[in-house]
This record gives sequence, C-alpha cells and structure tokens, in this order.
Amino acid sequence: MRVIAGSLKGRRLISPSPGDLTIRPTSDKAREAIFSILEAWPKGPFLDLFSGTGAVALEAHSRGFSPVCCVEKDRGALALLRRNARDTTVEIREGDALRLGPEAFNSLGFVFGDPPYAHSAALLEVLAARIHGWLDPCGLLVWESDARTELQIPAGFESIDRRRYGAAAFDFLRPLP
Repeated sequence: MRVIAGSLKGRRLISPSPGDLTIRPTSDKAREAIFSILEAWPKGPFLDLFSGTGAVALEAHSRGFSPVCCVEKDRGALALLRRNARDTTVEIREGDALRLGPEAFNSLGFVFGDPPYAHSAALLEVLAARIHGWLDPCGLLVWESDARTELQIPAGFESIDRRRYGAAAFDFLRPLP
C-alpha cells in the first residue's frame, strides 16, 4: 500500500497484519480512481471518517486537499494511522464518528466515509444529517460500502455517481440545499 500521487507520491504505508480483518484499507486502485474523479472538484477541507490506516486521508493530503482530518476509534487502526501520518499536517481525532455532534465540523469540501461494511448502510442513515451540516453547499460525500450493498440515498442528498472497484462500491452524494 502506498500513496499514489502528489507530494507524498510513492510513500509506503503500513498495512494491517495479514489476517487482521478489523481494518480494511481502501485499495490503491480504488483510491486512484476516486481521486481521478475528485480532480473535477475544487480542493478544500477533507474529512476521513472511519479512517483505518489513513490511506485515503494521506492521499488527499498528498494531492493538496487542506486541512485534512481523520476520525478513528479502533486502537490498532489508530496506531497504524499515527505512524502513516508522521511528518504531515493531517489531524487525527481519536473517537467514535457516531459521537461527533453537529458542531464538530463546518464548511467541509469533502467527507469520505469507509465504515465497516456490515454497518455501512445503517451508519450512513444515522450520520447523514450531521454530515449534511458539516459539508459546504458545494461539498461532496463519498461513501464506501460492499459492492453488493445498495445504499438508500439519505434525505438531503442526491446521488451523482456510483462506482465499483472489486468488492467495494463508492457512492458520490451531493448535499441538497
């Protein structure tokens, strides 16, 4: 696993131990495809919820998104995230995404959510209103789930794209006014 492009291009990232199924990093191929799509959007503040190793956040940071913030509660993932984010300005918040209130963020350009696949649809439903409040009106939510999961588009959002890469699907959602 590595950073694909930008100022940190080629930087090797520490992966979970083989067999550790609690952390599921977004693949290099999927990250490259997502950020190719995001090139059409102005760079801005970037939030990576359920950050895991921080691969997506570090890719965003490397490509000029700023500021970049990660939220992660799993101690094992946090250890990897902290090591991977060393010598960067990526902010790391230890905690549960479900405990973040409406005031936690504002005017974000992007929110990337990659929760455990088994809970992806339910977590989107629970967090959608808060995420909507955190996003800039021209912002974008990218939600990762198992490719077999068909997400219900939450109130306050419209779907602008859905992409599948291997076992993962990525829904691109724009907040409605």
